[in-house]
Amino acid sequence: MPVNRNQGVKILVQEVLAIMPKPYGEDVILDVCMAIEHNPDWRRRYDQLCDELRDTVVNPAISQYIKEETGLSVLREVSTKGMSHILRKYAKLGSVK
Repeated sequence: MPVNRNQGVKILVQEVLAIMPKPYGEDVILDVCMAIEHNPDWRRRYDQLCDELRDTVVNPAISQYIKEETGLSVLREVSTKGMSHILRKYAKLGSVK
């Protein structure tokens, strides 16, 4: 069975989402990344994942796992406008009717 290199990213996303209030807002990707930035343990794990996989792999995986875990769909891409140190842009999520 192949090893999922992104398993650490998935576990991190699941842990962060577990403490987030529901229902999740359209900025849940930004909210998760800001939580990672402000929690020293999560930030250390994020940095380790980036060292292993590169941020060009980790950040899209974070977004993908958030979409999978929440069941939400991409509404549109937006800039973080300097709000986040680990993201430059992200997808606002919501239910597509």
